[in-house]
Amino acid sequence: MKQVYVGMGAVIEKDGKILVLKRSKDKDFQPETWETVTGRLEQDESPNDAILREVKEETNLEVELILPLDTGFFYRGGKEFPMVFIAYYCKYVSGEIKLSWEHSEYKWISLEEALNIPDLRHFHFMFMNLKNLKKCLPEEFKFRFSQAAPV
Repeated sequence: MKQVYVGMGAVIEKDGKILVLKRSKDKDFQPETWETVTGRLEQDESPNDAILREVKEETNLEVELILPLDTGFFYRGGKEFPMVFIAYYCKYVSGEIKLSWEHSEYKWISLEEALNIPDLRHFHFMFMNLKNLKKCLPEEFKFRFSQAAPV
């Protein structure tokens, strides 16, 4: 049986803008393109813990998980790397951005701007889901995540 990887993504909002990052030229997959915070689930880690860890590692920010935005399946770079993807809507809590080696630039942009950046086309469903959710969800809404069972 072939291994399937689990990828994570975070759309982080602060003051009505979302954070996008430019991948480092040293990245093996899609270098120098714009993305949201992304990463992979590690062994014995819950998806919620994984995305909080990835956000901290890649940006130095503390965020609050609000709700899942999207899920999907794709092949990262070819059929040998199947990946299930879980994307989250997160709100900024604290911290100053300090980029890891994985990214060279960042910017805070509107959802409308994000929808018009060609590099971000893979994230459009996340952005559209967030845009539509924001029309009907109260500002204080927070999804109640189930807790992982102890091992």
